[in-house]
Parts: sequence; C-alpha cells; structure tokens
Amino acid sequence: MIDDARRIAQDFLDRTGEATIRGDVDATLDYCDIPCTLESMQGRAVATNTAEMRAICVAFIDRVKLKRLTYMVRNCLEAVFKDEETIWARYQTRYVTDGNLLTEDPYFGSVILRRKGDRWKVSAMQFAASSDSPVNAVLSNCTPKGEASAENKPSDGAMSTTNKAG
Repeated sequence: MIDDARRIAQDFLDRTGEATIRGDVDATLDYCDIPCTLESMQGRAVATNTAEMRAICVAFIDRVKLKRLTYMVRNCLEAVFKDEETIWARYQTRYVTDGNLLTEDPYFGSVILRRKGDRWKVSAMQFAASSDSPVNAVLSNCTPKGEASAENKPSDGAMSTTNKAG
C-alpha cells in the first residue's frame, strides 16, 4: 500500500510540474483542492475559493517564466495513506533551465493529497525552499485571510498580500 501511495504522489508531482512549466493555469488549478494551504518560512497562503487559488497559480507560473525554468524535477521520497482518501508525501524539487540543473539547491516539501472524484488534489503543501525560489517569491507576498491587519485586509474578501513571515 505504501508503494501505491508513493506511485500516486509521484504521478501527481509529475503532472502538476508539467502543467506548471507549460504555463497551463487551468490544468494546474484542476489539481488544487479548496480550501488549499501553501506555506514556507517566507509566508503562508490559504486559498478559500477558486479565484484566490487561481491568483496563486498565476503568480507562481509567472515566477517560473521569469526565471526561465524549463523543467521541474520532483522526486517523491516517501508517501503513506492516512486513510483511503488521503495521502501524505514528502518530496524534493530541483529546477532546470535549458537542460542544465540550476545552481540553486534543491528544496524539500511535503504535500497532503485528497481524492476528489477521479483525481487527487493538493489540500496543503509546505516548502523548505531558498528565499529566491519561485514558490517563496509568491508566498512572501501572501497572508491568509483573517491574519492580515485591519488596515491591510482587502474589502472584497480576497487574500491579503502582506508578508507576515518577515
């Protein structure tokens, strides 16, 4: 059963990585559950609706394009079923540009996947990435709803973009 969890998690990492590198926001979004929590030492985002999750996906894809990344090498290191509908996994990510591994160190992450219909979706991800990593560049500008100060809370219910980690 552990091998099945690892195979499912690796497939998820491969498919979402490919969709992100292609710049396919809709395909990337299809792999995200709502609500979805993403966090690193630089920041935290809790998307409570599709518009918030789309904004995070767009921002991440834009950062990947800005860095001219051509491939995300992600390897599932371990994965376990917590129940029939939930997998917890740990993985490593390396970025590639023009066929060469970047000098940036690989980073580790963890993901909670939940089965929704015929698809596994990310419910939560944590990243231990360098501060200039695309994921940290996005999360350093996000704060979950409810944690933003009164003067920084958006009036339309969207996620705040205040850095609470620094």
